[in-house]
Amino acid sequence: MQLDLFSEDQSCKTPAPTPPAAFRPALPDLPPPPAPVTIAVPPHRLMQAAKPNPPTPRPANRRYIPLQRNPHHAAYDIAEAVEAAWHGAHGGNRLEIPAGVVAALALWPLRGPDAPLAAHWWLDLSDEDFHEALRECWVRWWIQRPDLIDRAAPLHRWLYDEHPERNRTQAVRAVARAALTGGLLHLTSAAPDFGGNSDADVLGAVITVMRSHGARDALAEFHTPPELSELMARMVLLTDETPAPGTKFNDPCSGTGGMYRAAAQHLRDRELNPHDFGWAMTDVDPLAAAGAAVNAILWDLGPHVLVACADTLVEGDPYVRASTEWRESHARRDRMVEGAQFLSRIRRLEAVLTGVA
Repeated sequence: MQLDLFSEDQSCKTPAPTPPAAFRPALPDLPPPPAPVTIAVPPHRLMQAAKPNPPTPRPANRRYIPLQRNPHHAAYDIAEAVEAAWHGAHGGNRLEIPAGVVAALALWPLRGPDAPLAAHWWLDLSDEDFHEALRECWVRWWIQRPDLIDRAAPLHRWLYDEHPERNRTQAVRAVARAALTGGLLHLTSAAPDFGGNSDADVLGAVITVMRSHGARDALAEFHTPPELSELMARMVLLTDETPAPGTKFNDPCSGTGGMYRAAAQHLRDRELNPHDFGWAMTDVDPLAAAGAAVNAILWDLGPHVLVACADTLVEGDPYVRASTEWRESHARRDRMVEGAQFLSRIRRLEAVLTGVA
């Protein structure tokens, strides 16, 4: 009998092994995760073929993995990944740029458990669209909270530089990739109903990790460990007497606001709304004050927030000046919105007249 090597008999073929399902563990402390999202990777990174029966199933491509560890540890893991990405791409010494990228991604308006689905959307954007999306995110929040976004100017002013550094785009995209694949959106974008919006201070971690020891010593900057902040908030707020709505808190050396993160978290644990309280923060470092302003939005502290950038030992009461700046920010926003609305009406009228002619 002659063996036909070119036979089309399909019964002799061995079916290809089915790759195992992606492993997705449960989340004990965070909102229910969405379905796994495969994130785009640079073209030069080749996909590794999945083995038939690996001992621990792992995705073949770079994949978004929901956080399943201590949120404070996760925040520092993200910060270290951002630092490595920024310096690995030769981004330079302007740490407000990587901090601003992380802040803008965290401020993305999509909230709730489906927010991490936006990770692959961000990474699929072209360079031009990516920078435009960052600008639009800041502008959107400026319309809602001009006082906080004006205070956060160091984190977004660089987006309008006329002559950016040569390697900036590459470094900015590297930072975004490191933050998103590290689980930034799952850590920062949970809606208040899920109790996840004040779990960690990612911006504080990024600024701390990226700033040199010498710079921190020059600013006398010592960040309070989050566990200590939670203990202090528990001692102050979790007493027999419930804090009365309308109470105002003042932190003259707030940094990025870590104490208020713990306070807001414990207020919610007592079924109290942070919107019913006043929050005043001051720091001498403009970048830390900018981070505090962004965190006030991320942690949903409410409308009664005042962030000042000043040296309280020199100025005494910086909130008089901060209140004036608050009013000026809102007045400037109102003028610009009114002008934009007037211009929109003029254009609609011109379109109608053109159509009639």
